Amino acid sequence: MIVISSDIVESAKGCEASRDLFLGARDNGDVYNALMNEDGPGAVPGTLHVSECDATVPVQTIGKPADRVRVIAFRSPVADDGLPAGPTGAAGVRLQGFVLRDGGWQESPVLCVPVKQELHSRISGLLETDVLKDKCVFEGGLGSGGAPAIMELAKAGVGRFLLMDHDRLEVANITRHIAGLADVGRYKTKVMAELIRGKNPDADVQAWETKICWDSIEHVRQCVRTADLVLCGTDEPVSRNILNSVCVEEDTPLIMAGAFRRAYGGQVLRVRPHRSPCYQCFVMSLPDQARDHEIATADQAQRIAYSDRDVPIEPGLSTDIAPISQMVAKLGVQELLQDEPTTMRSLDEDLVAPWYIWINRREQGTEYEKLPPLGFSLDGFRILRWYGIELERRPDCPCCGDFIGHVAHEEGIEVAAEDLAAFEAR
Repeated sequence: MIVISSDIVESAKGCEASRDLFLGARDNGDVYNALMNEDGPGAVPGTLHVSECDATVPVQTIGKPADRVRVIAFRSPVADDGLPAGPTGAAGVRLQGFVLRDGGWQESPVLCVPVKQELHSRISGLLETDVLKDKCVFEGGLGSGGAPAIMELAKAGVGRFLLMDHDRLEVANITRHIAGLADVGRYKTKVMAELIRGKNPDADVQAWETKICWDSIEHVRQCVRTADLVLCGTDEPVSRNILNSVCVEEDTPLIMAGAFRRAYGGQVLRVRPHRSPCYQCFVMSLPDQARDHEIATADQAQRIAYSDRDVPIEPGLSTDIAPISQMVAKLGVQELLQDEPTTMRSLDEDLVAPWYIWINRREQGTEYEKLPPLGFSLDGFRILRWYGIELERRPDCPCCGDFIGHVAHEEGIEVAAEDLAAFEAR
């Protein structure tokens, strides 16, 4: 079978000359897919030839010698021309396809898909995804937690993505990441850009293999200023603090998530600058919870090894991380739809907390070890449920609060306005 986009056929209708096709070969040549029509790795060449409906076009006479696929679009001068039933990509167009097999051209069925019209038709009525096509999401960190969250937003119809991650995929990532073994060694940004476009060919995706650090903070700031929403998918304290501080300064919503060690649970923090606590408030109020995160790589283990005793690598299962990524996506969609009259408005009354927590199991050595079993209970704190937790902004927060004023008041010190201005300008 040959799968082709109606957009390609439409664009060729007014052309007399043939045009190149690039198709992905699947299942040993059982399917040739031209929906993306990108000349990338694994793509095979083909030709789309436009002809009048009453013409005779021998397949051997069109295209290039390297072609593996050739499609002839027979067009009619009028839309309702009584053409025989067949694959139709546009009014008055009939498609005939051929695939090169065993040294000869064999006719193959053609499936013409109106991608733009049908991309979100299956969820029409649940979510009017057109309202998200102009929204922009910036994500820093595309690991096992961040990657699924950004993919859910792509499936929800978000039209623009800014991605930043300096890491390449390793074999150890694959059991938990949405990428596969064929992607090992590739930058996570390139893999995710490809996967997003695979869900939505019209998505605008920009990606940088840049480490989020103090040296790249101005680049990060440009992305934050452009975005309607920022997702933090990294566990590194420096990158988390940078994204938090820039989002507060630029008044851009931030959703930050992380799994506890060995993913016995996880948490999601939603930062609405100057209206809810920021990540620094969270760290100051709940330092133990802020420090509780999984150690999934040797680099992460080394960063927190303060003695000659090794820190174990303790990654969690993909099924334990999935609820956390889903919650990030859920909060993200709700945030992006703040000003839209959708059927999801009722969730505004449910998702009011700044901090959400999820426990996968009653992990020994944690405060959740003694939780009652889930059983048949409908009340109380149990595993495998989300809980919204109230958390107040910190007036002494150095990021979103009045740290200098608070300390000065506590110590009975008067701070001159020019000194305060000089400090804030640093």
